Order: sequence, then structure tokens, then C-alpha cells
Amino acid sequence: MAETFLFELVTPERLALSEQVDMVEVPGELGDFGVLVGHAPFFSMIRPGVIAVHKGDAIERFFVPAGYAEVNPEGCRVLAEHVTAMTSATREMAEAKLLEAQEKLAGAENDVQRKRAEKALEAAQTFRDLM
Repeated sequence: MAETFLFELVTPERLALSEQVDMVEVPGELGDFGVLVGHAPFFSMIRPGVIAVHKGDAIERFFVPAGYAEVNPEGCRVLAEHVTAMTSATREMAEAKLLEAQEKLAGAENDVQRKRAEKALEAAQTFRDLM
């Protein structure tokens, strides 16, 4: 049996996943990276994309719009703004998120709102493109 490590996927609202896994693939800001048991410790920002969680022959996929990943001797923890299981994602959901992000950008009244809206739009476009 292959060695496993603890993977946690956390949002501000809940612990979305906490399991022993074989491998995790994460969309890091500087490129995708994979984590296996015994990986060297590091910290990375996350860009919009899919986290793939490998357990045996099964792979679970989750969309994250942004966040942070920490790899340490105990495992890997991802802190994400939101998490959407790809098994429950639909094209209609993605289109609605894109429209909402476009409306927020159009209604931005200052640089802070505009920057947040641009990030939300980037995440929504990535989510839609995955459908």
C-alpha cells in the first residue's frame, strides 16, 4: 500500500475536505505543482483552477478561484476563497458566475473595487472555460 498524507481543503465557511490522499495537484501562481508524501515544505499562492485529489484509482476535482497552499511535514493544506466540486458544476452555473463578475466590474466605483472585480472576472472566465 502506498504511503499517504493528510490533505485539507479549507474555506472561510467550512472544512471542505480532510482526507488521507496519495497525491494532490494544485494550480500554483507560478505553475501547477504536485504534492506527494515527503514533499519539501513550501508556501504558494493559488491561481484560479482545479485541484485534483488522488486517492487510489479515484480522482476528485475541485475548482478554486484563489487562495494559498501550504506544504509541511504533516501534509498539504489549501486555504481557498470558495470551493466547487467539479462533479456538481454546470455550464449554467459557470455562465451565471461570469455574468455576475462582469456586472461587478462594470459597477466598480474605485480602484479597490475594480481590482477585486477583475480578479473575480478572471476566476469566472477560468471556471467557464473548464465546462
